[in-house]
Amino acid sequence: MKYAVWFVRFVFAAWMIPAGLNHFIQLFPQPMGTQPLSHELVVALIDSHLFDLVKAVELIAGVGVLFGFYTPLLLLICMPVSFNVFYWDAPLEGWGSRAALFGYSTLFSNVLLCLAFNKSYRSMFALRVTASAKQQLVVAGRILFGAWMVLNGANALFLSLWPTPVGNEPLAIQLMDALVHSRLIDVAMAIQLVAGALILVGALVPAALCLLMPISVCALFWGVILDHQPLSAALALVAFAANGLLMLAYLRYYQGSLQRRALALGESPEAHGNFDGLFVNPTGRTPRSPYVAALITVAAAIAFFAYFVPGRTAQFCMLMLAYPASVLIARRLRDMGQSAWLALVAVLPILAAFAIKLGYASVGDAVGGSVAWIALAVSAALALWGCIGSGQPDTDRFGPAAASS
Repeated sequence: MKYAVWFVRFVFAAWMIPAGLNHFIQLFPQPMGTQPLSHELVVALIDSHLFDLVKAVELIAGVGVLFGFYTPLLLLICMPVSFNVFYWDAPLEGWGSRAALFGYSTLFSNVLLCLAFNKSYRSMFALRVTASAKQQLVVAGRILFGAWMVLNGANALFLSLWPTPVGNEPLAIQLMDALVHSRLIDVAMAIQLVAGALILVGALVPAALCLLMPISVCALFWGVILDHQPLSAALALVAFAANGLLMLAYLRYYQGSLQRRALALGESPEAHGNFDGLFVNPTGRTPRSPYVAALITVAAAIAFFAYFVPGRTAQFCMLMLAYPASVLIARRLRDMGQSAWLALVAVLPILAAFAIKLGYASVGDAVGGSVAWIALAVSAALALWGCIGSGQPDTDRFGPAAASS
């Protein structure tokens, strides 16, 4: 099971990092949509600069997942982005379009990885919870906030007791129009209705508050940054503050998701039994058996991008996997009694080959092709050496005597 999780983790992180970075430093063309609604939405997101926040989340989440840094938390933060990627790629671009395949993959990967870290989220789904302090005040705030969310969601979807804000400033109007036309606003209002009801009755409160926070952030951005109207800005600020304060009141139920390092499904604390030990920390050692299984996993992720993802996007995604692959080889070399720096013999030609392939270095076609083949041959040779080489005695575990016996 852990190998399947690692494969998905590689695919998700290697996709998210260049996808997020591409917005700030152009690596490949930004998809602008082939359908009227998808085009309208992405243009509104870019013009309003809400896309800056979306892409920053993608980049930070990808880095955290690849390097094992607050992975459960970043997966949770990235979930709304993954859903919106799916929504843009599938319902708006077309359920059977090529874009939809990427939407399905992104959301599936994020959900699967969250399930793999389910132990980190269990406390968030406690049916009944109590605040750590000022219980009566928190309960009153919870009821008021929950009722507000229920009324706001129900009004937008069914009741129409008061008009839904449309905006006064051009960017606010543009973004709201795109959300309404794409019906993404209906999704947000449905989440408000359901999550608000849970908060109101006191069931699954930490999870419901977490579900509402992305909507509160977007409402704050729309009301304060884009619309500039006192009433809408004030309401957005109050909603965001209430959402955040209630989450702080139930902070202990989020402790699992705030771990800096966490084990996923099937992983063990031993260095060669978890993702961080094999692919993140270059200073340890990896025995042959776990090395072979881990090597197959990272090679499968590289092959996925090579055969199923087109163009420059695939090149950058594969480049992201150079680090975990080199760490794995370096750890194996050290276990064989060799210098871990030998991994650079493969890493440097790989970087040179990517630089040539992506157009960052200019050489002739013949030279560029030769560099690519050299990088591939050297990498394959080092990887194969790790598969057949004998490991050295584990002096860290058994002491110097074991090494000399």
